This record gives sequence, C-alpha cells and structure tokens, in this order.
Amino acid sequence: MDELDILKQHWKKDQNFPKVNKEEIRRMLYKSSSSLVKWIFIISVIELFVGLLINFLAYKYDIFEKEENNPFEIFTNIIDVISYLVIFYFIYAFFTSYKKIKTTNNTKDLLSDILFTRKTVGNYIKFNIYMIIFSIGISTVQLVWEEDIINKSVGHNIMFFTLLCIVMFLVGWLTISLIKLYYRVIYIRLVKKLDQNYEDLVKLDQEENAINI
Repeated sequence: MDELDILKQHWKKDQNFPKVNKEEIRRMLYKSSSSLVKWIFIISVIELFVGLLINFLAYKYDIFEKEENNPFEIFTNIIDVISYLVIFYFIYAFFTSYKKIKTTNNTKDLLSDILFTRKTVGNYIKFNIYMIIFSIGISTVQLVWEEDIINKSVGHNIMFFTLLCIVMFLVGWLTISLIKLYYRVIYIRLVKKLDQNYEDLVKLDQEENAINI
C-alpha cells in the first residue's frame, strides 16, 4: 500500500482529519493521475512499435506469401497505413492528456482531463477490437478468393465454407477474448484508478464547498 492509499484511508475513516492532509491528498491525486496517464501513453507507444516490428519482420523474411495480381495486397496495405495513422492520433491524445494533467493546478481542469483520457482509452480499445474483426473478415474473403470456388464442385464448396466459418469463428473468438483480457488487465486497471482519483477529487471539493457555505 502506497502513501496515497494510507492517507486516503485516514481521510475516509476520520472526517475531522486535518485539512493539511486533505491538501496533501489532493497533491498526491494530481501526481497519481499524471503517472497513470503517462503509463497509458508509454504502453500504447510500446504496442505501436511491437506492431511495426512484427510487420517489418514479416515483410523482410516473406512470412506471408505474396501472389501476383492479388487485389487484396494493395487494399490491406492501405488499411495498415490508415490504422497506424489512427493509432498515432490516439498516442498523441494520450501524450497531450499527460502533459495537461502534469502541469495543471486546477481541479476542474484535472477532472475534465481525466474524463477525456477515460473516453480516449475506451475509443482506443474499441478501435483495436474493430480492426481485429475487420482483419478477420478480410482474411476470410481472401481465403475464399484464393480457393477459386467457381471452378470447384458444390460439395467441395459446402465443405470449404463450413470449415472456414468454424475455423474463423474460433480464431476470431479466441483472439478477441485474449485482446479483451489484455486490455482489462492493463488499460481498464489504469482507468479504474483514474476513476477513483476522479471520485476522490470530487469528494474533496464537495467537502470544502460545504465547509465554506
């Protein structure tokens, strides 16, 4: 248990806890919020570079076979570029939030920045999950294209589509489940701490306003 948690426990148990310690809690809540957003930014940057490294190694060592006149290759490259641009936007948004929270001395501004960061993290998670679903869909269509089903028998096509649907469903379900678990362990955990800081700051303001009335 860190110093902030100890102070918060005293504060919640004893409403007459000295005001100086409430100010100390406020200062530490500012610092804690800045640190949490900094970690969100760092983790997103690491994810970006890991993704770029994997793609670089895949193309360098020809892990994915390339076919001539494949209409999906250009399309997937365009989608990759667009997805990385969107990810760069999210990283920039996380960095901007971190800089704002780190330098602010105003509780109202801090609460606004926490809400913005929380919303941005939610959109970042949704975007990545949607991109995974989209990629699985494109891969499915590409497999159908490469199978040349027009020149195959009806029985072959029925078996092919049945197995393809089963395999892609299992792959998609497993992949999305693992990604959601990862985000729950990393991002949601950090966001929950931000939410707790938000609630504590609101409570501090409400108590101070009640005293001043």
